[in-house]
Amino acid sequence: MPAIMRLLGWKSQGLRCPDHEINCADQDGTHYSVCLIQMPNGTGKTTTLALLRAALSGSATNWDPHTISEFRKKDSSDENGYFEVRLSLNGRRATIITEFDFENSRVSYKTTHGPGRRDGFHPPSDFRRFMNENFVNFYIFDGELAQQLLDRNHTDAQVVVENLFQINSFDAMAQKIGDYWDSKAQDIGATEERGLSRRRRRLQNLRDRFSTLTVEQDKLRKKLTTLDAQLQKKKDAYHQEIKKEDARFQALSGAEKRVEYLKGKVREEALDVLDRMRDPHALNSSFADWMLSLKDGLDRVKLPESAAREFFEDLANEAECVCGRPIDENIALTIRERAGQYLGTDDVSLLNSMKTAIKDAIGDDPGFHEQDLSKRLSHLSSAVDEEREARNDLDALRLEAEQSDPAVRTAREDIDDLEKQLESVRNELEKFDSKDQSQNDENTFGIEIIEGRIETAERKLAEITHTLTEKRKRDTLTSIIKSAHRKAKEGITAELCLQANDRITELMPNNNILIDRIERNLILKGQEGGSVGETLSVAYAFLATLFCRAEHELPFVVDSPAGPIDLAVRPKIGELIPHLTEQFIAFTISSERARFTAPLKAANDSEVQFITLFRKGSAELERLAHESRQVVETHDGFIVSGEDFFNEFQQDEEAS
Repeated sequence: MPAIMRLLGWKSQGLRCPDHEINCADQDGTHYSVCLIQMPNGTGKTTTLALLRAALSGSATNWDPHTISEFRKKDSSDENGYFEVRLSLNGRRATIITEFDFENSRVSYKTTHGPGRRDGFHPPSDFRRFMNENFVNFYIFDGELAQQLLDRNHTDAQVVVENLFQINSFDAMAQKIGDYWDSKAQDIGATEERGLSRRRRRLQNLRDRFSTLTVEQDKLRKKLTTLDAQLQKKKDAYHQEIKKEDARFQALSGAEKRVEYLKGKVREEALDVLDRMRDPHALNSSFADWMLSLKDGLDRVKLPESAAREFFEDLANEAECVCGRPIDENIALTIRERAGQYLGTDDVSLLNSMKTAIKDAIGDDPGFHEQDLSKRLSHLSSAVDEEREARNDLDALRLEAEQSDPAVRTAREDIDDLEKQLESVRNELEKFDSKDQSQNDENTFGIEIIEGRIETAERKLAEITHTLTEKRKRDTLTSIIKSAHRKAKEGITAELCLQANDRITELMPNNNILIDRIERNLILKGQEGGSVGETLSVAYAFLATLFCRAEHELPFVVDSPAGPIDLAVRPKIGELIPHLTEQFIAFTISSERARFTAPLKAANDSEVQFITLFRKGSAELERLAHESRQVVETHDGFIVSGEDFFNEFQQDEEAS
């Protein structure tokens, strides 16, 4: 059954953004297909998006005290905050309330749908796969996610594809088949009850161990992703502090670029040296002399011969010799016996190949290759010295900057701490790839090793319960299902790539940027990434294709839908948006209107909702808001509906 979600509106009180209530539906309760909400930077766009994500994923219960405190309204003594989201789920109303207790650093949920209100986060079962922390980021969307779509450390695009197209149903089928065999093995007795209990217990312990290891591995991978994102933010903050003094920033940037260049040079020359060291004659010229001696020896004894063994064996089967003399049985037998004194065709070919290879590899000067490797090693040593000196220069510049500015020093300390944590997590993750089979089950961390032991334990249990036939059938069916899963995923992702690339070409015909394949992230053809505008356009094209192909309908909420995009591309994005999904909600600033809102409105078949939300503080804006006919005033903000006010509003940044 298709899942159809509509966002009917939300309400915020006592939180970092101005108190406000947004209704995304008309008086009849019908949702607007396009809703544009204009908010100056600093008003709380990022906060509102984070609250929407938290409300639709239930993730706020895992927030730490620091994260919770960041949602508290500035200069407010209120100990509580409130955020309410109103939804239509397959035509039925639902409400999710997120309540903040700042005094005790807690967040709690209340869910209302069907039978009534329940404490906690309890979305309907049909929508749970779309209302989790990973998936919600794909329809509550910002420029950061657009960048992360191209980064394998941040998103898992394949999981979203599997959920939308229900490819993960194959996994459920495989699980059901496995459960059936387990029940058969459980029900059937064995000739040795003690042995049966022991094997069942061993199998269960191995499965528990496998589950524990995979859960631990998944947690560490998520921690790695989180730390990596934190590290990137700290590096950005570090560079922002450095930028405050231009001369220092230029010197550091130049030093960092030089280190990166020399690091690449060292890597390239090291690979070149390693490749050269594979040739033994490059390690020592004696090898070259010996190889040439082997070739000369073969030439001297005239090996291989011009005639091969097969020639004489064929000749023995003829009635006449090549000289015209008849071949009787005795002569044929003699020819066959003496044919063994000659090399076979394969041997002849091998010796000829050896001689040619030696000649090509050694050339005319046996000592050249050793001298060449020595030069390459010298160049590598020089490159390593250059890189070391460049790193020392960079460290000196960083130390100077950190000593003169405490903020820079703090940022550098945070970076060093995060890098140590990342290294620790990476080391922890390595144990799951261990191939050590010498430890017992409890001390084995290699997941592949445990999987192999599970297979062995299942086979032994099948033997004692006489269910080997059922196990083979289970394995065959599971193999078929896994193959179908793989083919379905490959087929769907390939089609998504083709259709997304058609959209990308339409949006940016001259940019030569295309999606090659979909893995954890989007892999681009021939490049790592693109500009901010290109990345956002690629994300739009991919998500438009993804949501248009799926039978499920989800709202699409976007922060700054046109901000970094070139003016020439904006009209095409505006025309694309009404076809993205049945409901599009965007948070914009005034400078994004140019060449965007007009094409969007023209391409939309129904009425576009225009809302402007800003914080109190500007007397002129407050006067204009009061003069408009559709205004709601809260204790710290204004919400104004209507296209005229939306288009006349001129404030990108909140007044300080």
